[in-house]
Amino acid sequence: MQFVNLAPQSLALKQFIQDQTLFPDTFNSTICDQDEMYLFALANHGTPDRACIRYYFNGRRILDSVRQVLKWQFGQLDRISSFLDFASGYGRFTRFLVQEIPPQNLWISDIYAQAVQFQIEQFGVQGIVSTTYPQDYPIQQSFDGILACSFFSHLPETTFLTWLQKLYSLLSPQGILMFSVHDRDLLPSHLAISSSDILFIPNSESRSLDMNEYGTSYVGENFVAQSLKTISQGEAVYSRIPKGICGYQDLYLVTRTPQKSLSSLKFTHHPQGKIERCELTLEGNLLLTGTIAEVNPNGQLDSILISINGRFVQNGLFSVKPHDSDAQWSWSYQLPLAEISQQDIILIKGVNTQGLEWVFETTTLENLIRTYAEYPIIHHL
Repeated sequence: MQFVNLAPQSLALKQFIQDQTLFPDTFNSTICDQDEMYLFALANHGTPDRACIRYYFNGRRILDSVRQVLKWQFGQLDRISSFLDFASGYGRFTRFLVQEIPPQNLWISDIYAQAVQFQIEQFGVQGIVSTTYPQDYPIQQSFDGILACSFFSHLPETTFLTWLQKLYSLLSPQGILMFSVHDRDLLPSHLAISSSDILFIPNSESRSLDMNEYGTSYVGENFVAQSLKTISQGEAVYSRIPKGICGYQDLYLVTRTPQKSLSSLKFTHHPQGKIERCELTLEGNLLLTGTIAEVNPNGQLDSILISINGRFVQNGLFSVKPHDSDAQWSWSYQLPLAEISQQDIILIKGVNTQGLEWVFETTTLENLIRTYAEYPIIHHL
C-alpha cells in the first residue's frame, strides 16, 4: 500500500489545510493511492495538487453538513459516545471528523479491508470490515450517530432495503442515522421515475466492485419513506434535506422516535461558485470575475476573500451584483499586483452570512492566470 502525501512539497496544499481545517498542525493529509475518491478527483482535475485540494474540500463540506446535524441532535459533539462512518472509503471525511470527535469514539467501516486498515493506522479509529450482505455484518453494538454517505446512492432495491434495516437496527435510542441518495430530480427527462420508484443502473466509479451489486441508483422521496416504514414497522421518523451533501445528493435524517421535531433543524447549505476569467487592467490590477450561488432561504453572500501566502488582502476592490438567476450573484475583485510574485499562493473563497465557505481556488498566481486568463498576460507581471 502506497500513500500520497503532497503536504511537504506543495505550498498551495499547505495553505488550503491552514485555512480549511480546525487544527492544521495535526491534520493528517495522507491519502492512499488506492483511494477511489482521490483517483476520481485526479481524473477530473489533472494534477495531484489540484486533486488533493478538491478531495479535501469535499471532505470538509461533508463535515460541515454532518456537524450541523450532530450539534442539533446532541448539543455538543463531545456528548457522542459512538459514531459509525459506514462505507467510509479511505477517510476523506474521517480525517476531518477526528478533529471534532475523539478517535476512540469513532468506528469506520468499508468493504475494502485495505481501506479499513489504512484508517486504523492513520487516524487511530476503530475499524470494521464490511460485507456484501447485511446479515453477515460482524457487529451488534449501537451507535449515537451513523453516516452512510454515498452508499445508498449505489444500491439496487433489495440491498437498499436490507442495508437500511441493518443500519437502523444499530441506532442507540437517542441515535440518528444520516444517509445520502441520488434524488430522482437528478435524472434526465427520458429516465424519469415516480416518487415511489427506484432506478438502478449497473455503472459506478468503483474499479473492482460488482456493478450489479454496486452501481448507481436514483430514488423518489416516497420510495425512501415507504422503505423506512417497512424496515422499522412504522417506528422511524425521517426528514429530507434536498442536496444536503455537497450540493448534490439528498441527505436523509432518521431517528427511532420523534425526540424533537426534525423540522426544527435550520440546515444551511454551502455557497457554490466558479471563477470565470482574469485579466490585467490598465491600472496594473488583476481583475478576477466569477459567479456564486447562495440557495439558503434569506441567505446572502457575505464576502469574497483573497489571501496571499496566508495573509488576507485588505486593499482589493470587491463588487457583487445580482446575476440573471435569482440564486446567483456575479462578483469581481481587483487585486493590486505591485508586490505579488508569480509563485505566491493565492486562496480565493466566498463566504455566506451563515459562515459557510466555497473555495474557488488555492494555487500560485502563475497557475491562476494560466487557467483563467482569456489572453496570456503572465509576461506583463
